Amino acid sequence: MFNIKEIYTNLGTYNLRARISVGIIFLAPWLLELYLLIPEINSISSTLIVGIITYGLCNIIIVYCRLPGVKAMKKCFPNLLPAQEALLPSNHYIDSITKHRYYHFFSEHMQDFKIFPSDSEMTPYVSSAVTWLISQTRDSSKFPLITEENINFGFTYNLLGLKPYGIVLSIVGIIINLMLLYPYFPNFTNCSKIMACLIVNLLFLLLWIFVITQQLVISAGRKYARALLSACDSNLWD
Repeated sequence: MFNIKEIYTNLGTYNLRARISVGIIFLAPWLLELYLLIPEINSISSTLIVGIITYGLCNIIIVYCRLPGVKAMKKCFPNLLPAQEALLPSNHYIDSITKHRYYHFFSEHMQDFKIFPSDSEMTPYVSSAVTWLISQTRDSSKFPLITEENINFGFTYNLLGLKPYGIVLSIVGIIINLMLLYPYFPNFTNCSKIMACLIVNLLFLLLWIFVITQQLVISAGRKYARALLSACDSNLWD
């Protein structure tokens, strides 16, 4: 028998929320369709089997999500990570006073950190600074907001990476359900479950097209950047 707490611990919070959740959303229309159209799936034994198979796929989802997810993230931020971009002199996401305070923090904690007026000169230094800051703020108990925003950022760009596949999967589901509905035309009174499946696939198609966008990733990335850089003002460094 699976121990839910043990599964949660083994997979880790980030994997569960930023990768496994993405896989579940991706597969959700078809899983719901199985439960609605195949009565046997509703039994405890069948549900357990589906659960075991889903758990077995978790590691594949964890590994695979990184590939399209990172590609999608780089399309949204082609040059630098959002926190690195925010530290560039020309970037106005963070006000200049706060930015100079962050510069001062990095100067105190990193021997090689230097300040220059141009983006091109500052790029290697802000890149190194943010990489260092990420490594120093991995403790979720000390930096819970950073952990939360990092998970949200990973969740959004992993979803965006699977967007093309999600759209195709939803369209295939819609076509299959329309084919299943065809024999009942024009009287659909005896096919409520098929209609429900059709609606589910339509809703997920709208979700993939209109909700899962580059703007969603950019917004989550900037929130993560602000949370990460705000660690420079933390009293935990004293």
